[in-house]
Amino acid sequence: MVTIEHVSKVFGKGKKAVTAVDDVSLTVNRGEIFAIIGYSGAGKSTLVRLINGLETTTSGTLTVDGFEISGKRDLELQKVRTNIGMIFQQFNLMNSRTVAKNIEFPLKVAGWDKAARKKRVAEMLEFVGLTERANYYPSQLSGGQRVGIARALATKPALLLADEATSALDPETTQEVLALLKKVNQELGITVIVITHEMDVVASIANRVAVMENGRV
Repeated sequence: MVTIEHVSKVFGKGKKAVTAVDDVSLTVNRGEIFAIIGYSGAGKSTLVRLINGLETTTSGTLTVDGFEISGKRDLELQKVRTNIGMIFQQFNLMNSRTVAKNIEFPLKVAGWDKAARKKRVAEMLEFVGLTERANYYPSQLSGGQRVGIARALATKPALLLADEATSALDPETTQEVLALLKKVNQELGITVIVITHEMDVVASIANRVAVMENGRV
């Protein structure tokens, strides 16, 4: 699903240059849950941003689902980005929109017609167990984790990236999120990459793990 070959990412130039990702090579197999663990500043989040095309590689090649994204422009990356779902640490929900409208948003951006959007939103609400709360607002929920996951899955991605999605959660909610990520992997066949600094998360969910430190694996 993901092939990374000698990828580096350098921010800045000259004496102010910072190497966030340093000659990383790894492969994430289709259908697995792959974890990348490391302390803050290890380069994990930069690596995720390279995988989803939000950052460009300084050197090396990076391929997602058969499409090389290293060196591509934004316009060329639009198609591959719809194939990658992203869960953020704070889930980044839009508080002015209902649960259903939050889930629908990426479908509108991707150009789905109204009928298809309505059907897909209903499917996602059922999958994460929020059908009865479709018209709630994020502030009316105890947490937006399931909404964030449903939104990330809306466009039917082949790859799901979870960047520190459990780091700010209590243990019980963490287990709920991890159980849902396992369900995504097992029932939908989606490849999942989990970025974390928590060994407990890795131990409970990952098929394989890469440890990052100082930009290296």
